[in-house]
Amino acid sequence: MHDGIYRKRTRVVFTAFLLFSLLLISRLFGVQLLQHSRYRLQARGQQLSTHYLPPRRGSIYDSRGNMLASSIPCYSLYAVPREVPPDRLEEIARTLSEYIDTDPELIRTRLRGERWFAWLRRHLEDETAVRIRELDLPGIGLRADRKRVYPKGDLLSQVLGFTDPDGNGLEGLEWKFDRRLRGRPGWRLTERDGARREVAWHRSHSLDPLDGADLYLTVDEVIQSIAEEELDRVYREYGAAWASIVVMEPSSGDILALANRPTFDPNFYRLATADERRNRAITDPIEPGSTFKVFPAAAALEAGLVARDTEFYCEEGAYWIGGRPLRDARPHGILRFEEIIQKSSNIGIAKVGMIMGREQLYQSLLRFGIGQNSGIELPGESPGVLRPPRNWSALSLRSITMGHEVSMTPLGLLTAFCALGNGGVRVRPRIVDRVESSSGEVVYRPPEKNPGRAVSAETAREMREILLLASMEGGTGRRAAIPGFPVAGKTGTAQKLAPEGGYSRSLYRALYMGLVPADRPRLAILVVVDEPRPAYYGGVVAAPVFREVGERVIRYLDLEPYPPEGEVRS
Repeated sequence: MHDGIYRKRTRVVFTAFLLFSLLLISRLFGVQLLQHSRYRLQARGQQLSTHYLPPRRGSIYDSRGNMLASSIPCYSLYAVPREVPPDRLEEIARTLSEYIDTDPELIRTRLRGERWFAWLRRHLEDETAVRIRELDLPGIGLRADRKRVYPKGDLLSQVLGFTDPDGNGLEGLEWKFDRRLRGRPGWRLTERDGARREVAWHRSHSLDPLDGADLYLTVDEVIQSIAEEELDRVYREYGAAWASIVVMEPSSGDILALANRPTFDPNFYRLATADERRNRAITDPIEPGSTFKVFPAAAALEAGLVARDTEFYCEEGAYWIGGRPLRDARPHGILRFEEIIQKSSNIGIAKVGMIMGREQLYQSLLRFGIGQNSGIELPGESPGVLRPPRNWSALSLRSITMGHEVSMTPLGLLTAFCALGNGGVRVRPRIVDRVESSSGEVVYRPPEKNPGRAVSAETAREMREILLLASMEGGTGRRAAIPGFPVAGKTGTAQKLAPEGGYSRSLYRALYMGLVPADRPRLAILVVVDEPRPAYYGGVVAAPVFREVGERVIRYLDLEPYPPEGEVRS
């Protein structure tokens, strides 16, 4: 009886042992053979540490090699929440809050949970990083990083744009050329011992980072500073809604300065509003008002429909067209064609447009590039508006010759005007001169394109001579005159569209654009001041800005003055 019980117990124990052995063998089989690769990789992952090696984001320089944007090495603070001891979480949060000026509750939130990684603070000061490293807090680490800085503050800010904390371009040139500026990151694999310390001499593999390319602009920092100082003065003096200035070299299309107000500091872009970050010189099409008169005037000369001494009766200041009155700021009787531009007669230029007709005027404006993108390598450019003649009303012909029912960005307006300073040939504006790799090799230059001819060289020369009259005594732009340097320019005082429809009787935009020196233009400058108060005429508000910028830039470039009467320029 006892033997039977013994044998029965023995079979039960043997069976249990056999089942356990089979289970253990099957488990070992699964681990060693079926899941070998998985656990091998998991073990390898615990032994290896991957270090991200950030590349240097390319710098941005002005035309003379002055740095406008750069990336500097720094450290960023992170946490591995799984490695933070729960019993020390409160202590670590309080300690770090004193160093990184962050709410302890926010730090506690990031330290909790099963996440493998969480940023605590990006781009620390070196001193702060050293002090945190000395604390040797579990689960807390510092990673080599790079911080984008703009040493000139708000200078050229809307052109440069900015990057996010990870170095991705978000606006302006930083966004447009992000792929070239960013570079390629590298990495390094190292082994760690049982205490998770890096065993540097067991480094197994690495890939060096490839630094980003550098961007060289056509902008001159000194000219940009001059333009911004004068623009800021007029913007504040007249309490304007906004203001823009563009300085170009008419022969090449190189942009020497471009600025807007209001503005912002890209080092602190999160504090800026969308309005402050807006590059209005290229994004905002505006009705150019009387500055636009130079284009139909040049087209009429080119077509041989008028001469400088062709006379027009300007109706003593009031002329009915299409059942509506057209008025001049001051009444005029008979004016020669050149005087129409000098005195900015609305009636006179409307009659010039009537001689041309719709189709001829439209085709002539297209040749100046009006209603088209200029091709500038900046994001967000608007082509403006130039409707085809089939969409014009009975009043469109007169309105367009005066700069209404047509819109252009400030850059587009000055680009078209540069054709008159470039022998009648249109230019393609450039703000990027070249891109150089980290080794100094030129890897990109903007393509050289000839947009075509707007008018003949003779017409361009004759128009500059006519525009000289506008900056002389009796002309609307006399406040733009620069002693020793003849100015060929045109004022504009554009009524703004009212929100309720039609044109406002109280809101205006003051403009002035000019070429200097008029005989061989080196500079083309456009000034736009939106809603200035109490004065609003282009000749009063914008023309003096042209003069101040022109005089200062001429001194900086050391240009020779126009020869006195009787001398011949060599």
